Amino acid sequence: MKRKVLYIFIPIIALCVFFYFYNSASKQNLAYEKCPDDYTSDDAGTAEKMADIERWSSDFYKTHPGAALSDWSTARYQFWVNNGCVEALQRYKEAKDGKADPATMEVINEAIKDAVGTSTQ
Repeated sequence: MKRKVLYIFIPIIALCVFFYFYNSASKQNLAYEKCPDDYTSDDAGTAEKMADIERWSSDFYKTHPGAALSDWSTARYQFWVNNGCVEALQRYKEAKDGKADPATMEVINEAIKDAVGTSTQ
């Protein structure tokens, strides 16, 4: 009788341990999946935002080897849609419609030019 109970509880305990570690790993990934406007505007928030974008990008390129910058951009846009990042989506729409602040667009264009290594004109 004791052996039967032991044979039943060993798989149950193993499953519990597996799900504990599986859920812990999932929660760690969600820690950096925040909308751009969820970060504080101070230096610490900016540093956290940049670190999270780098980590998200690294994970993206690990799961999509050989992906182009346009693939990254499409995935990031879909991330905003999936997570309800209303402010980021609004800014994206304004930029696509040519209604964004010209100074802000110049900074963005320079960053893209530096990243790609070509002229955006």
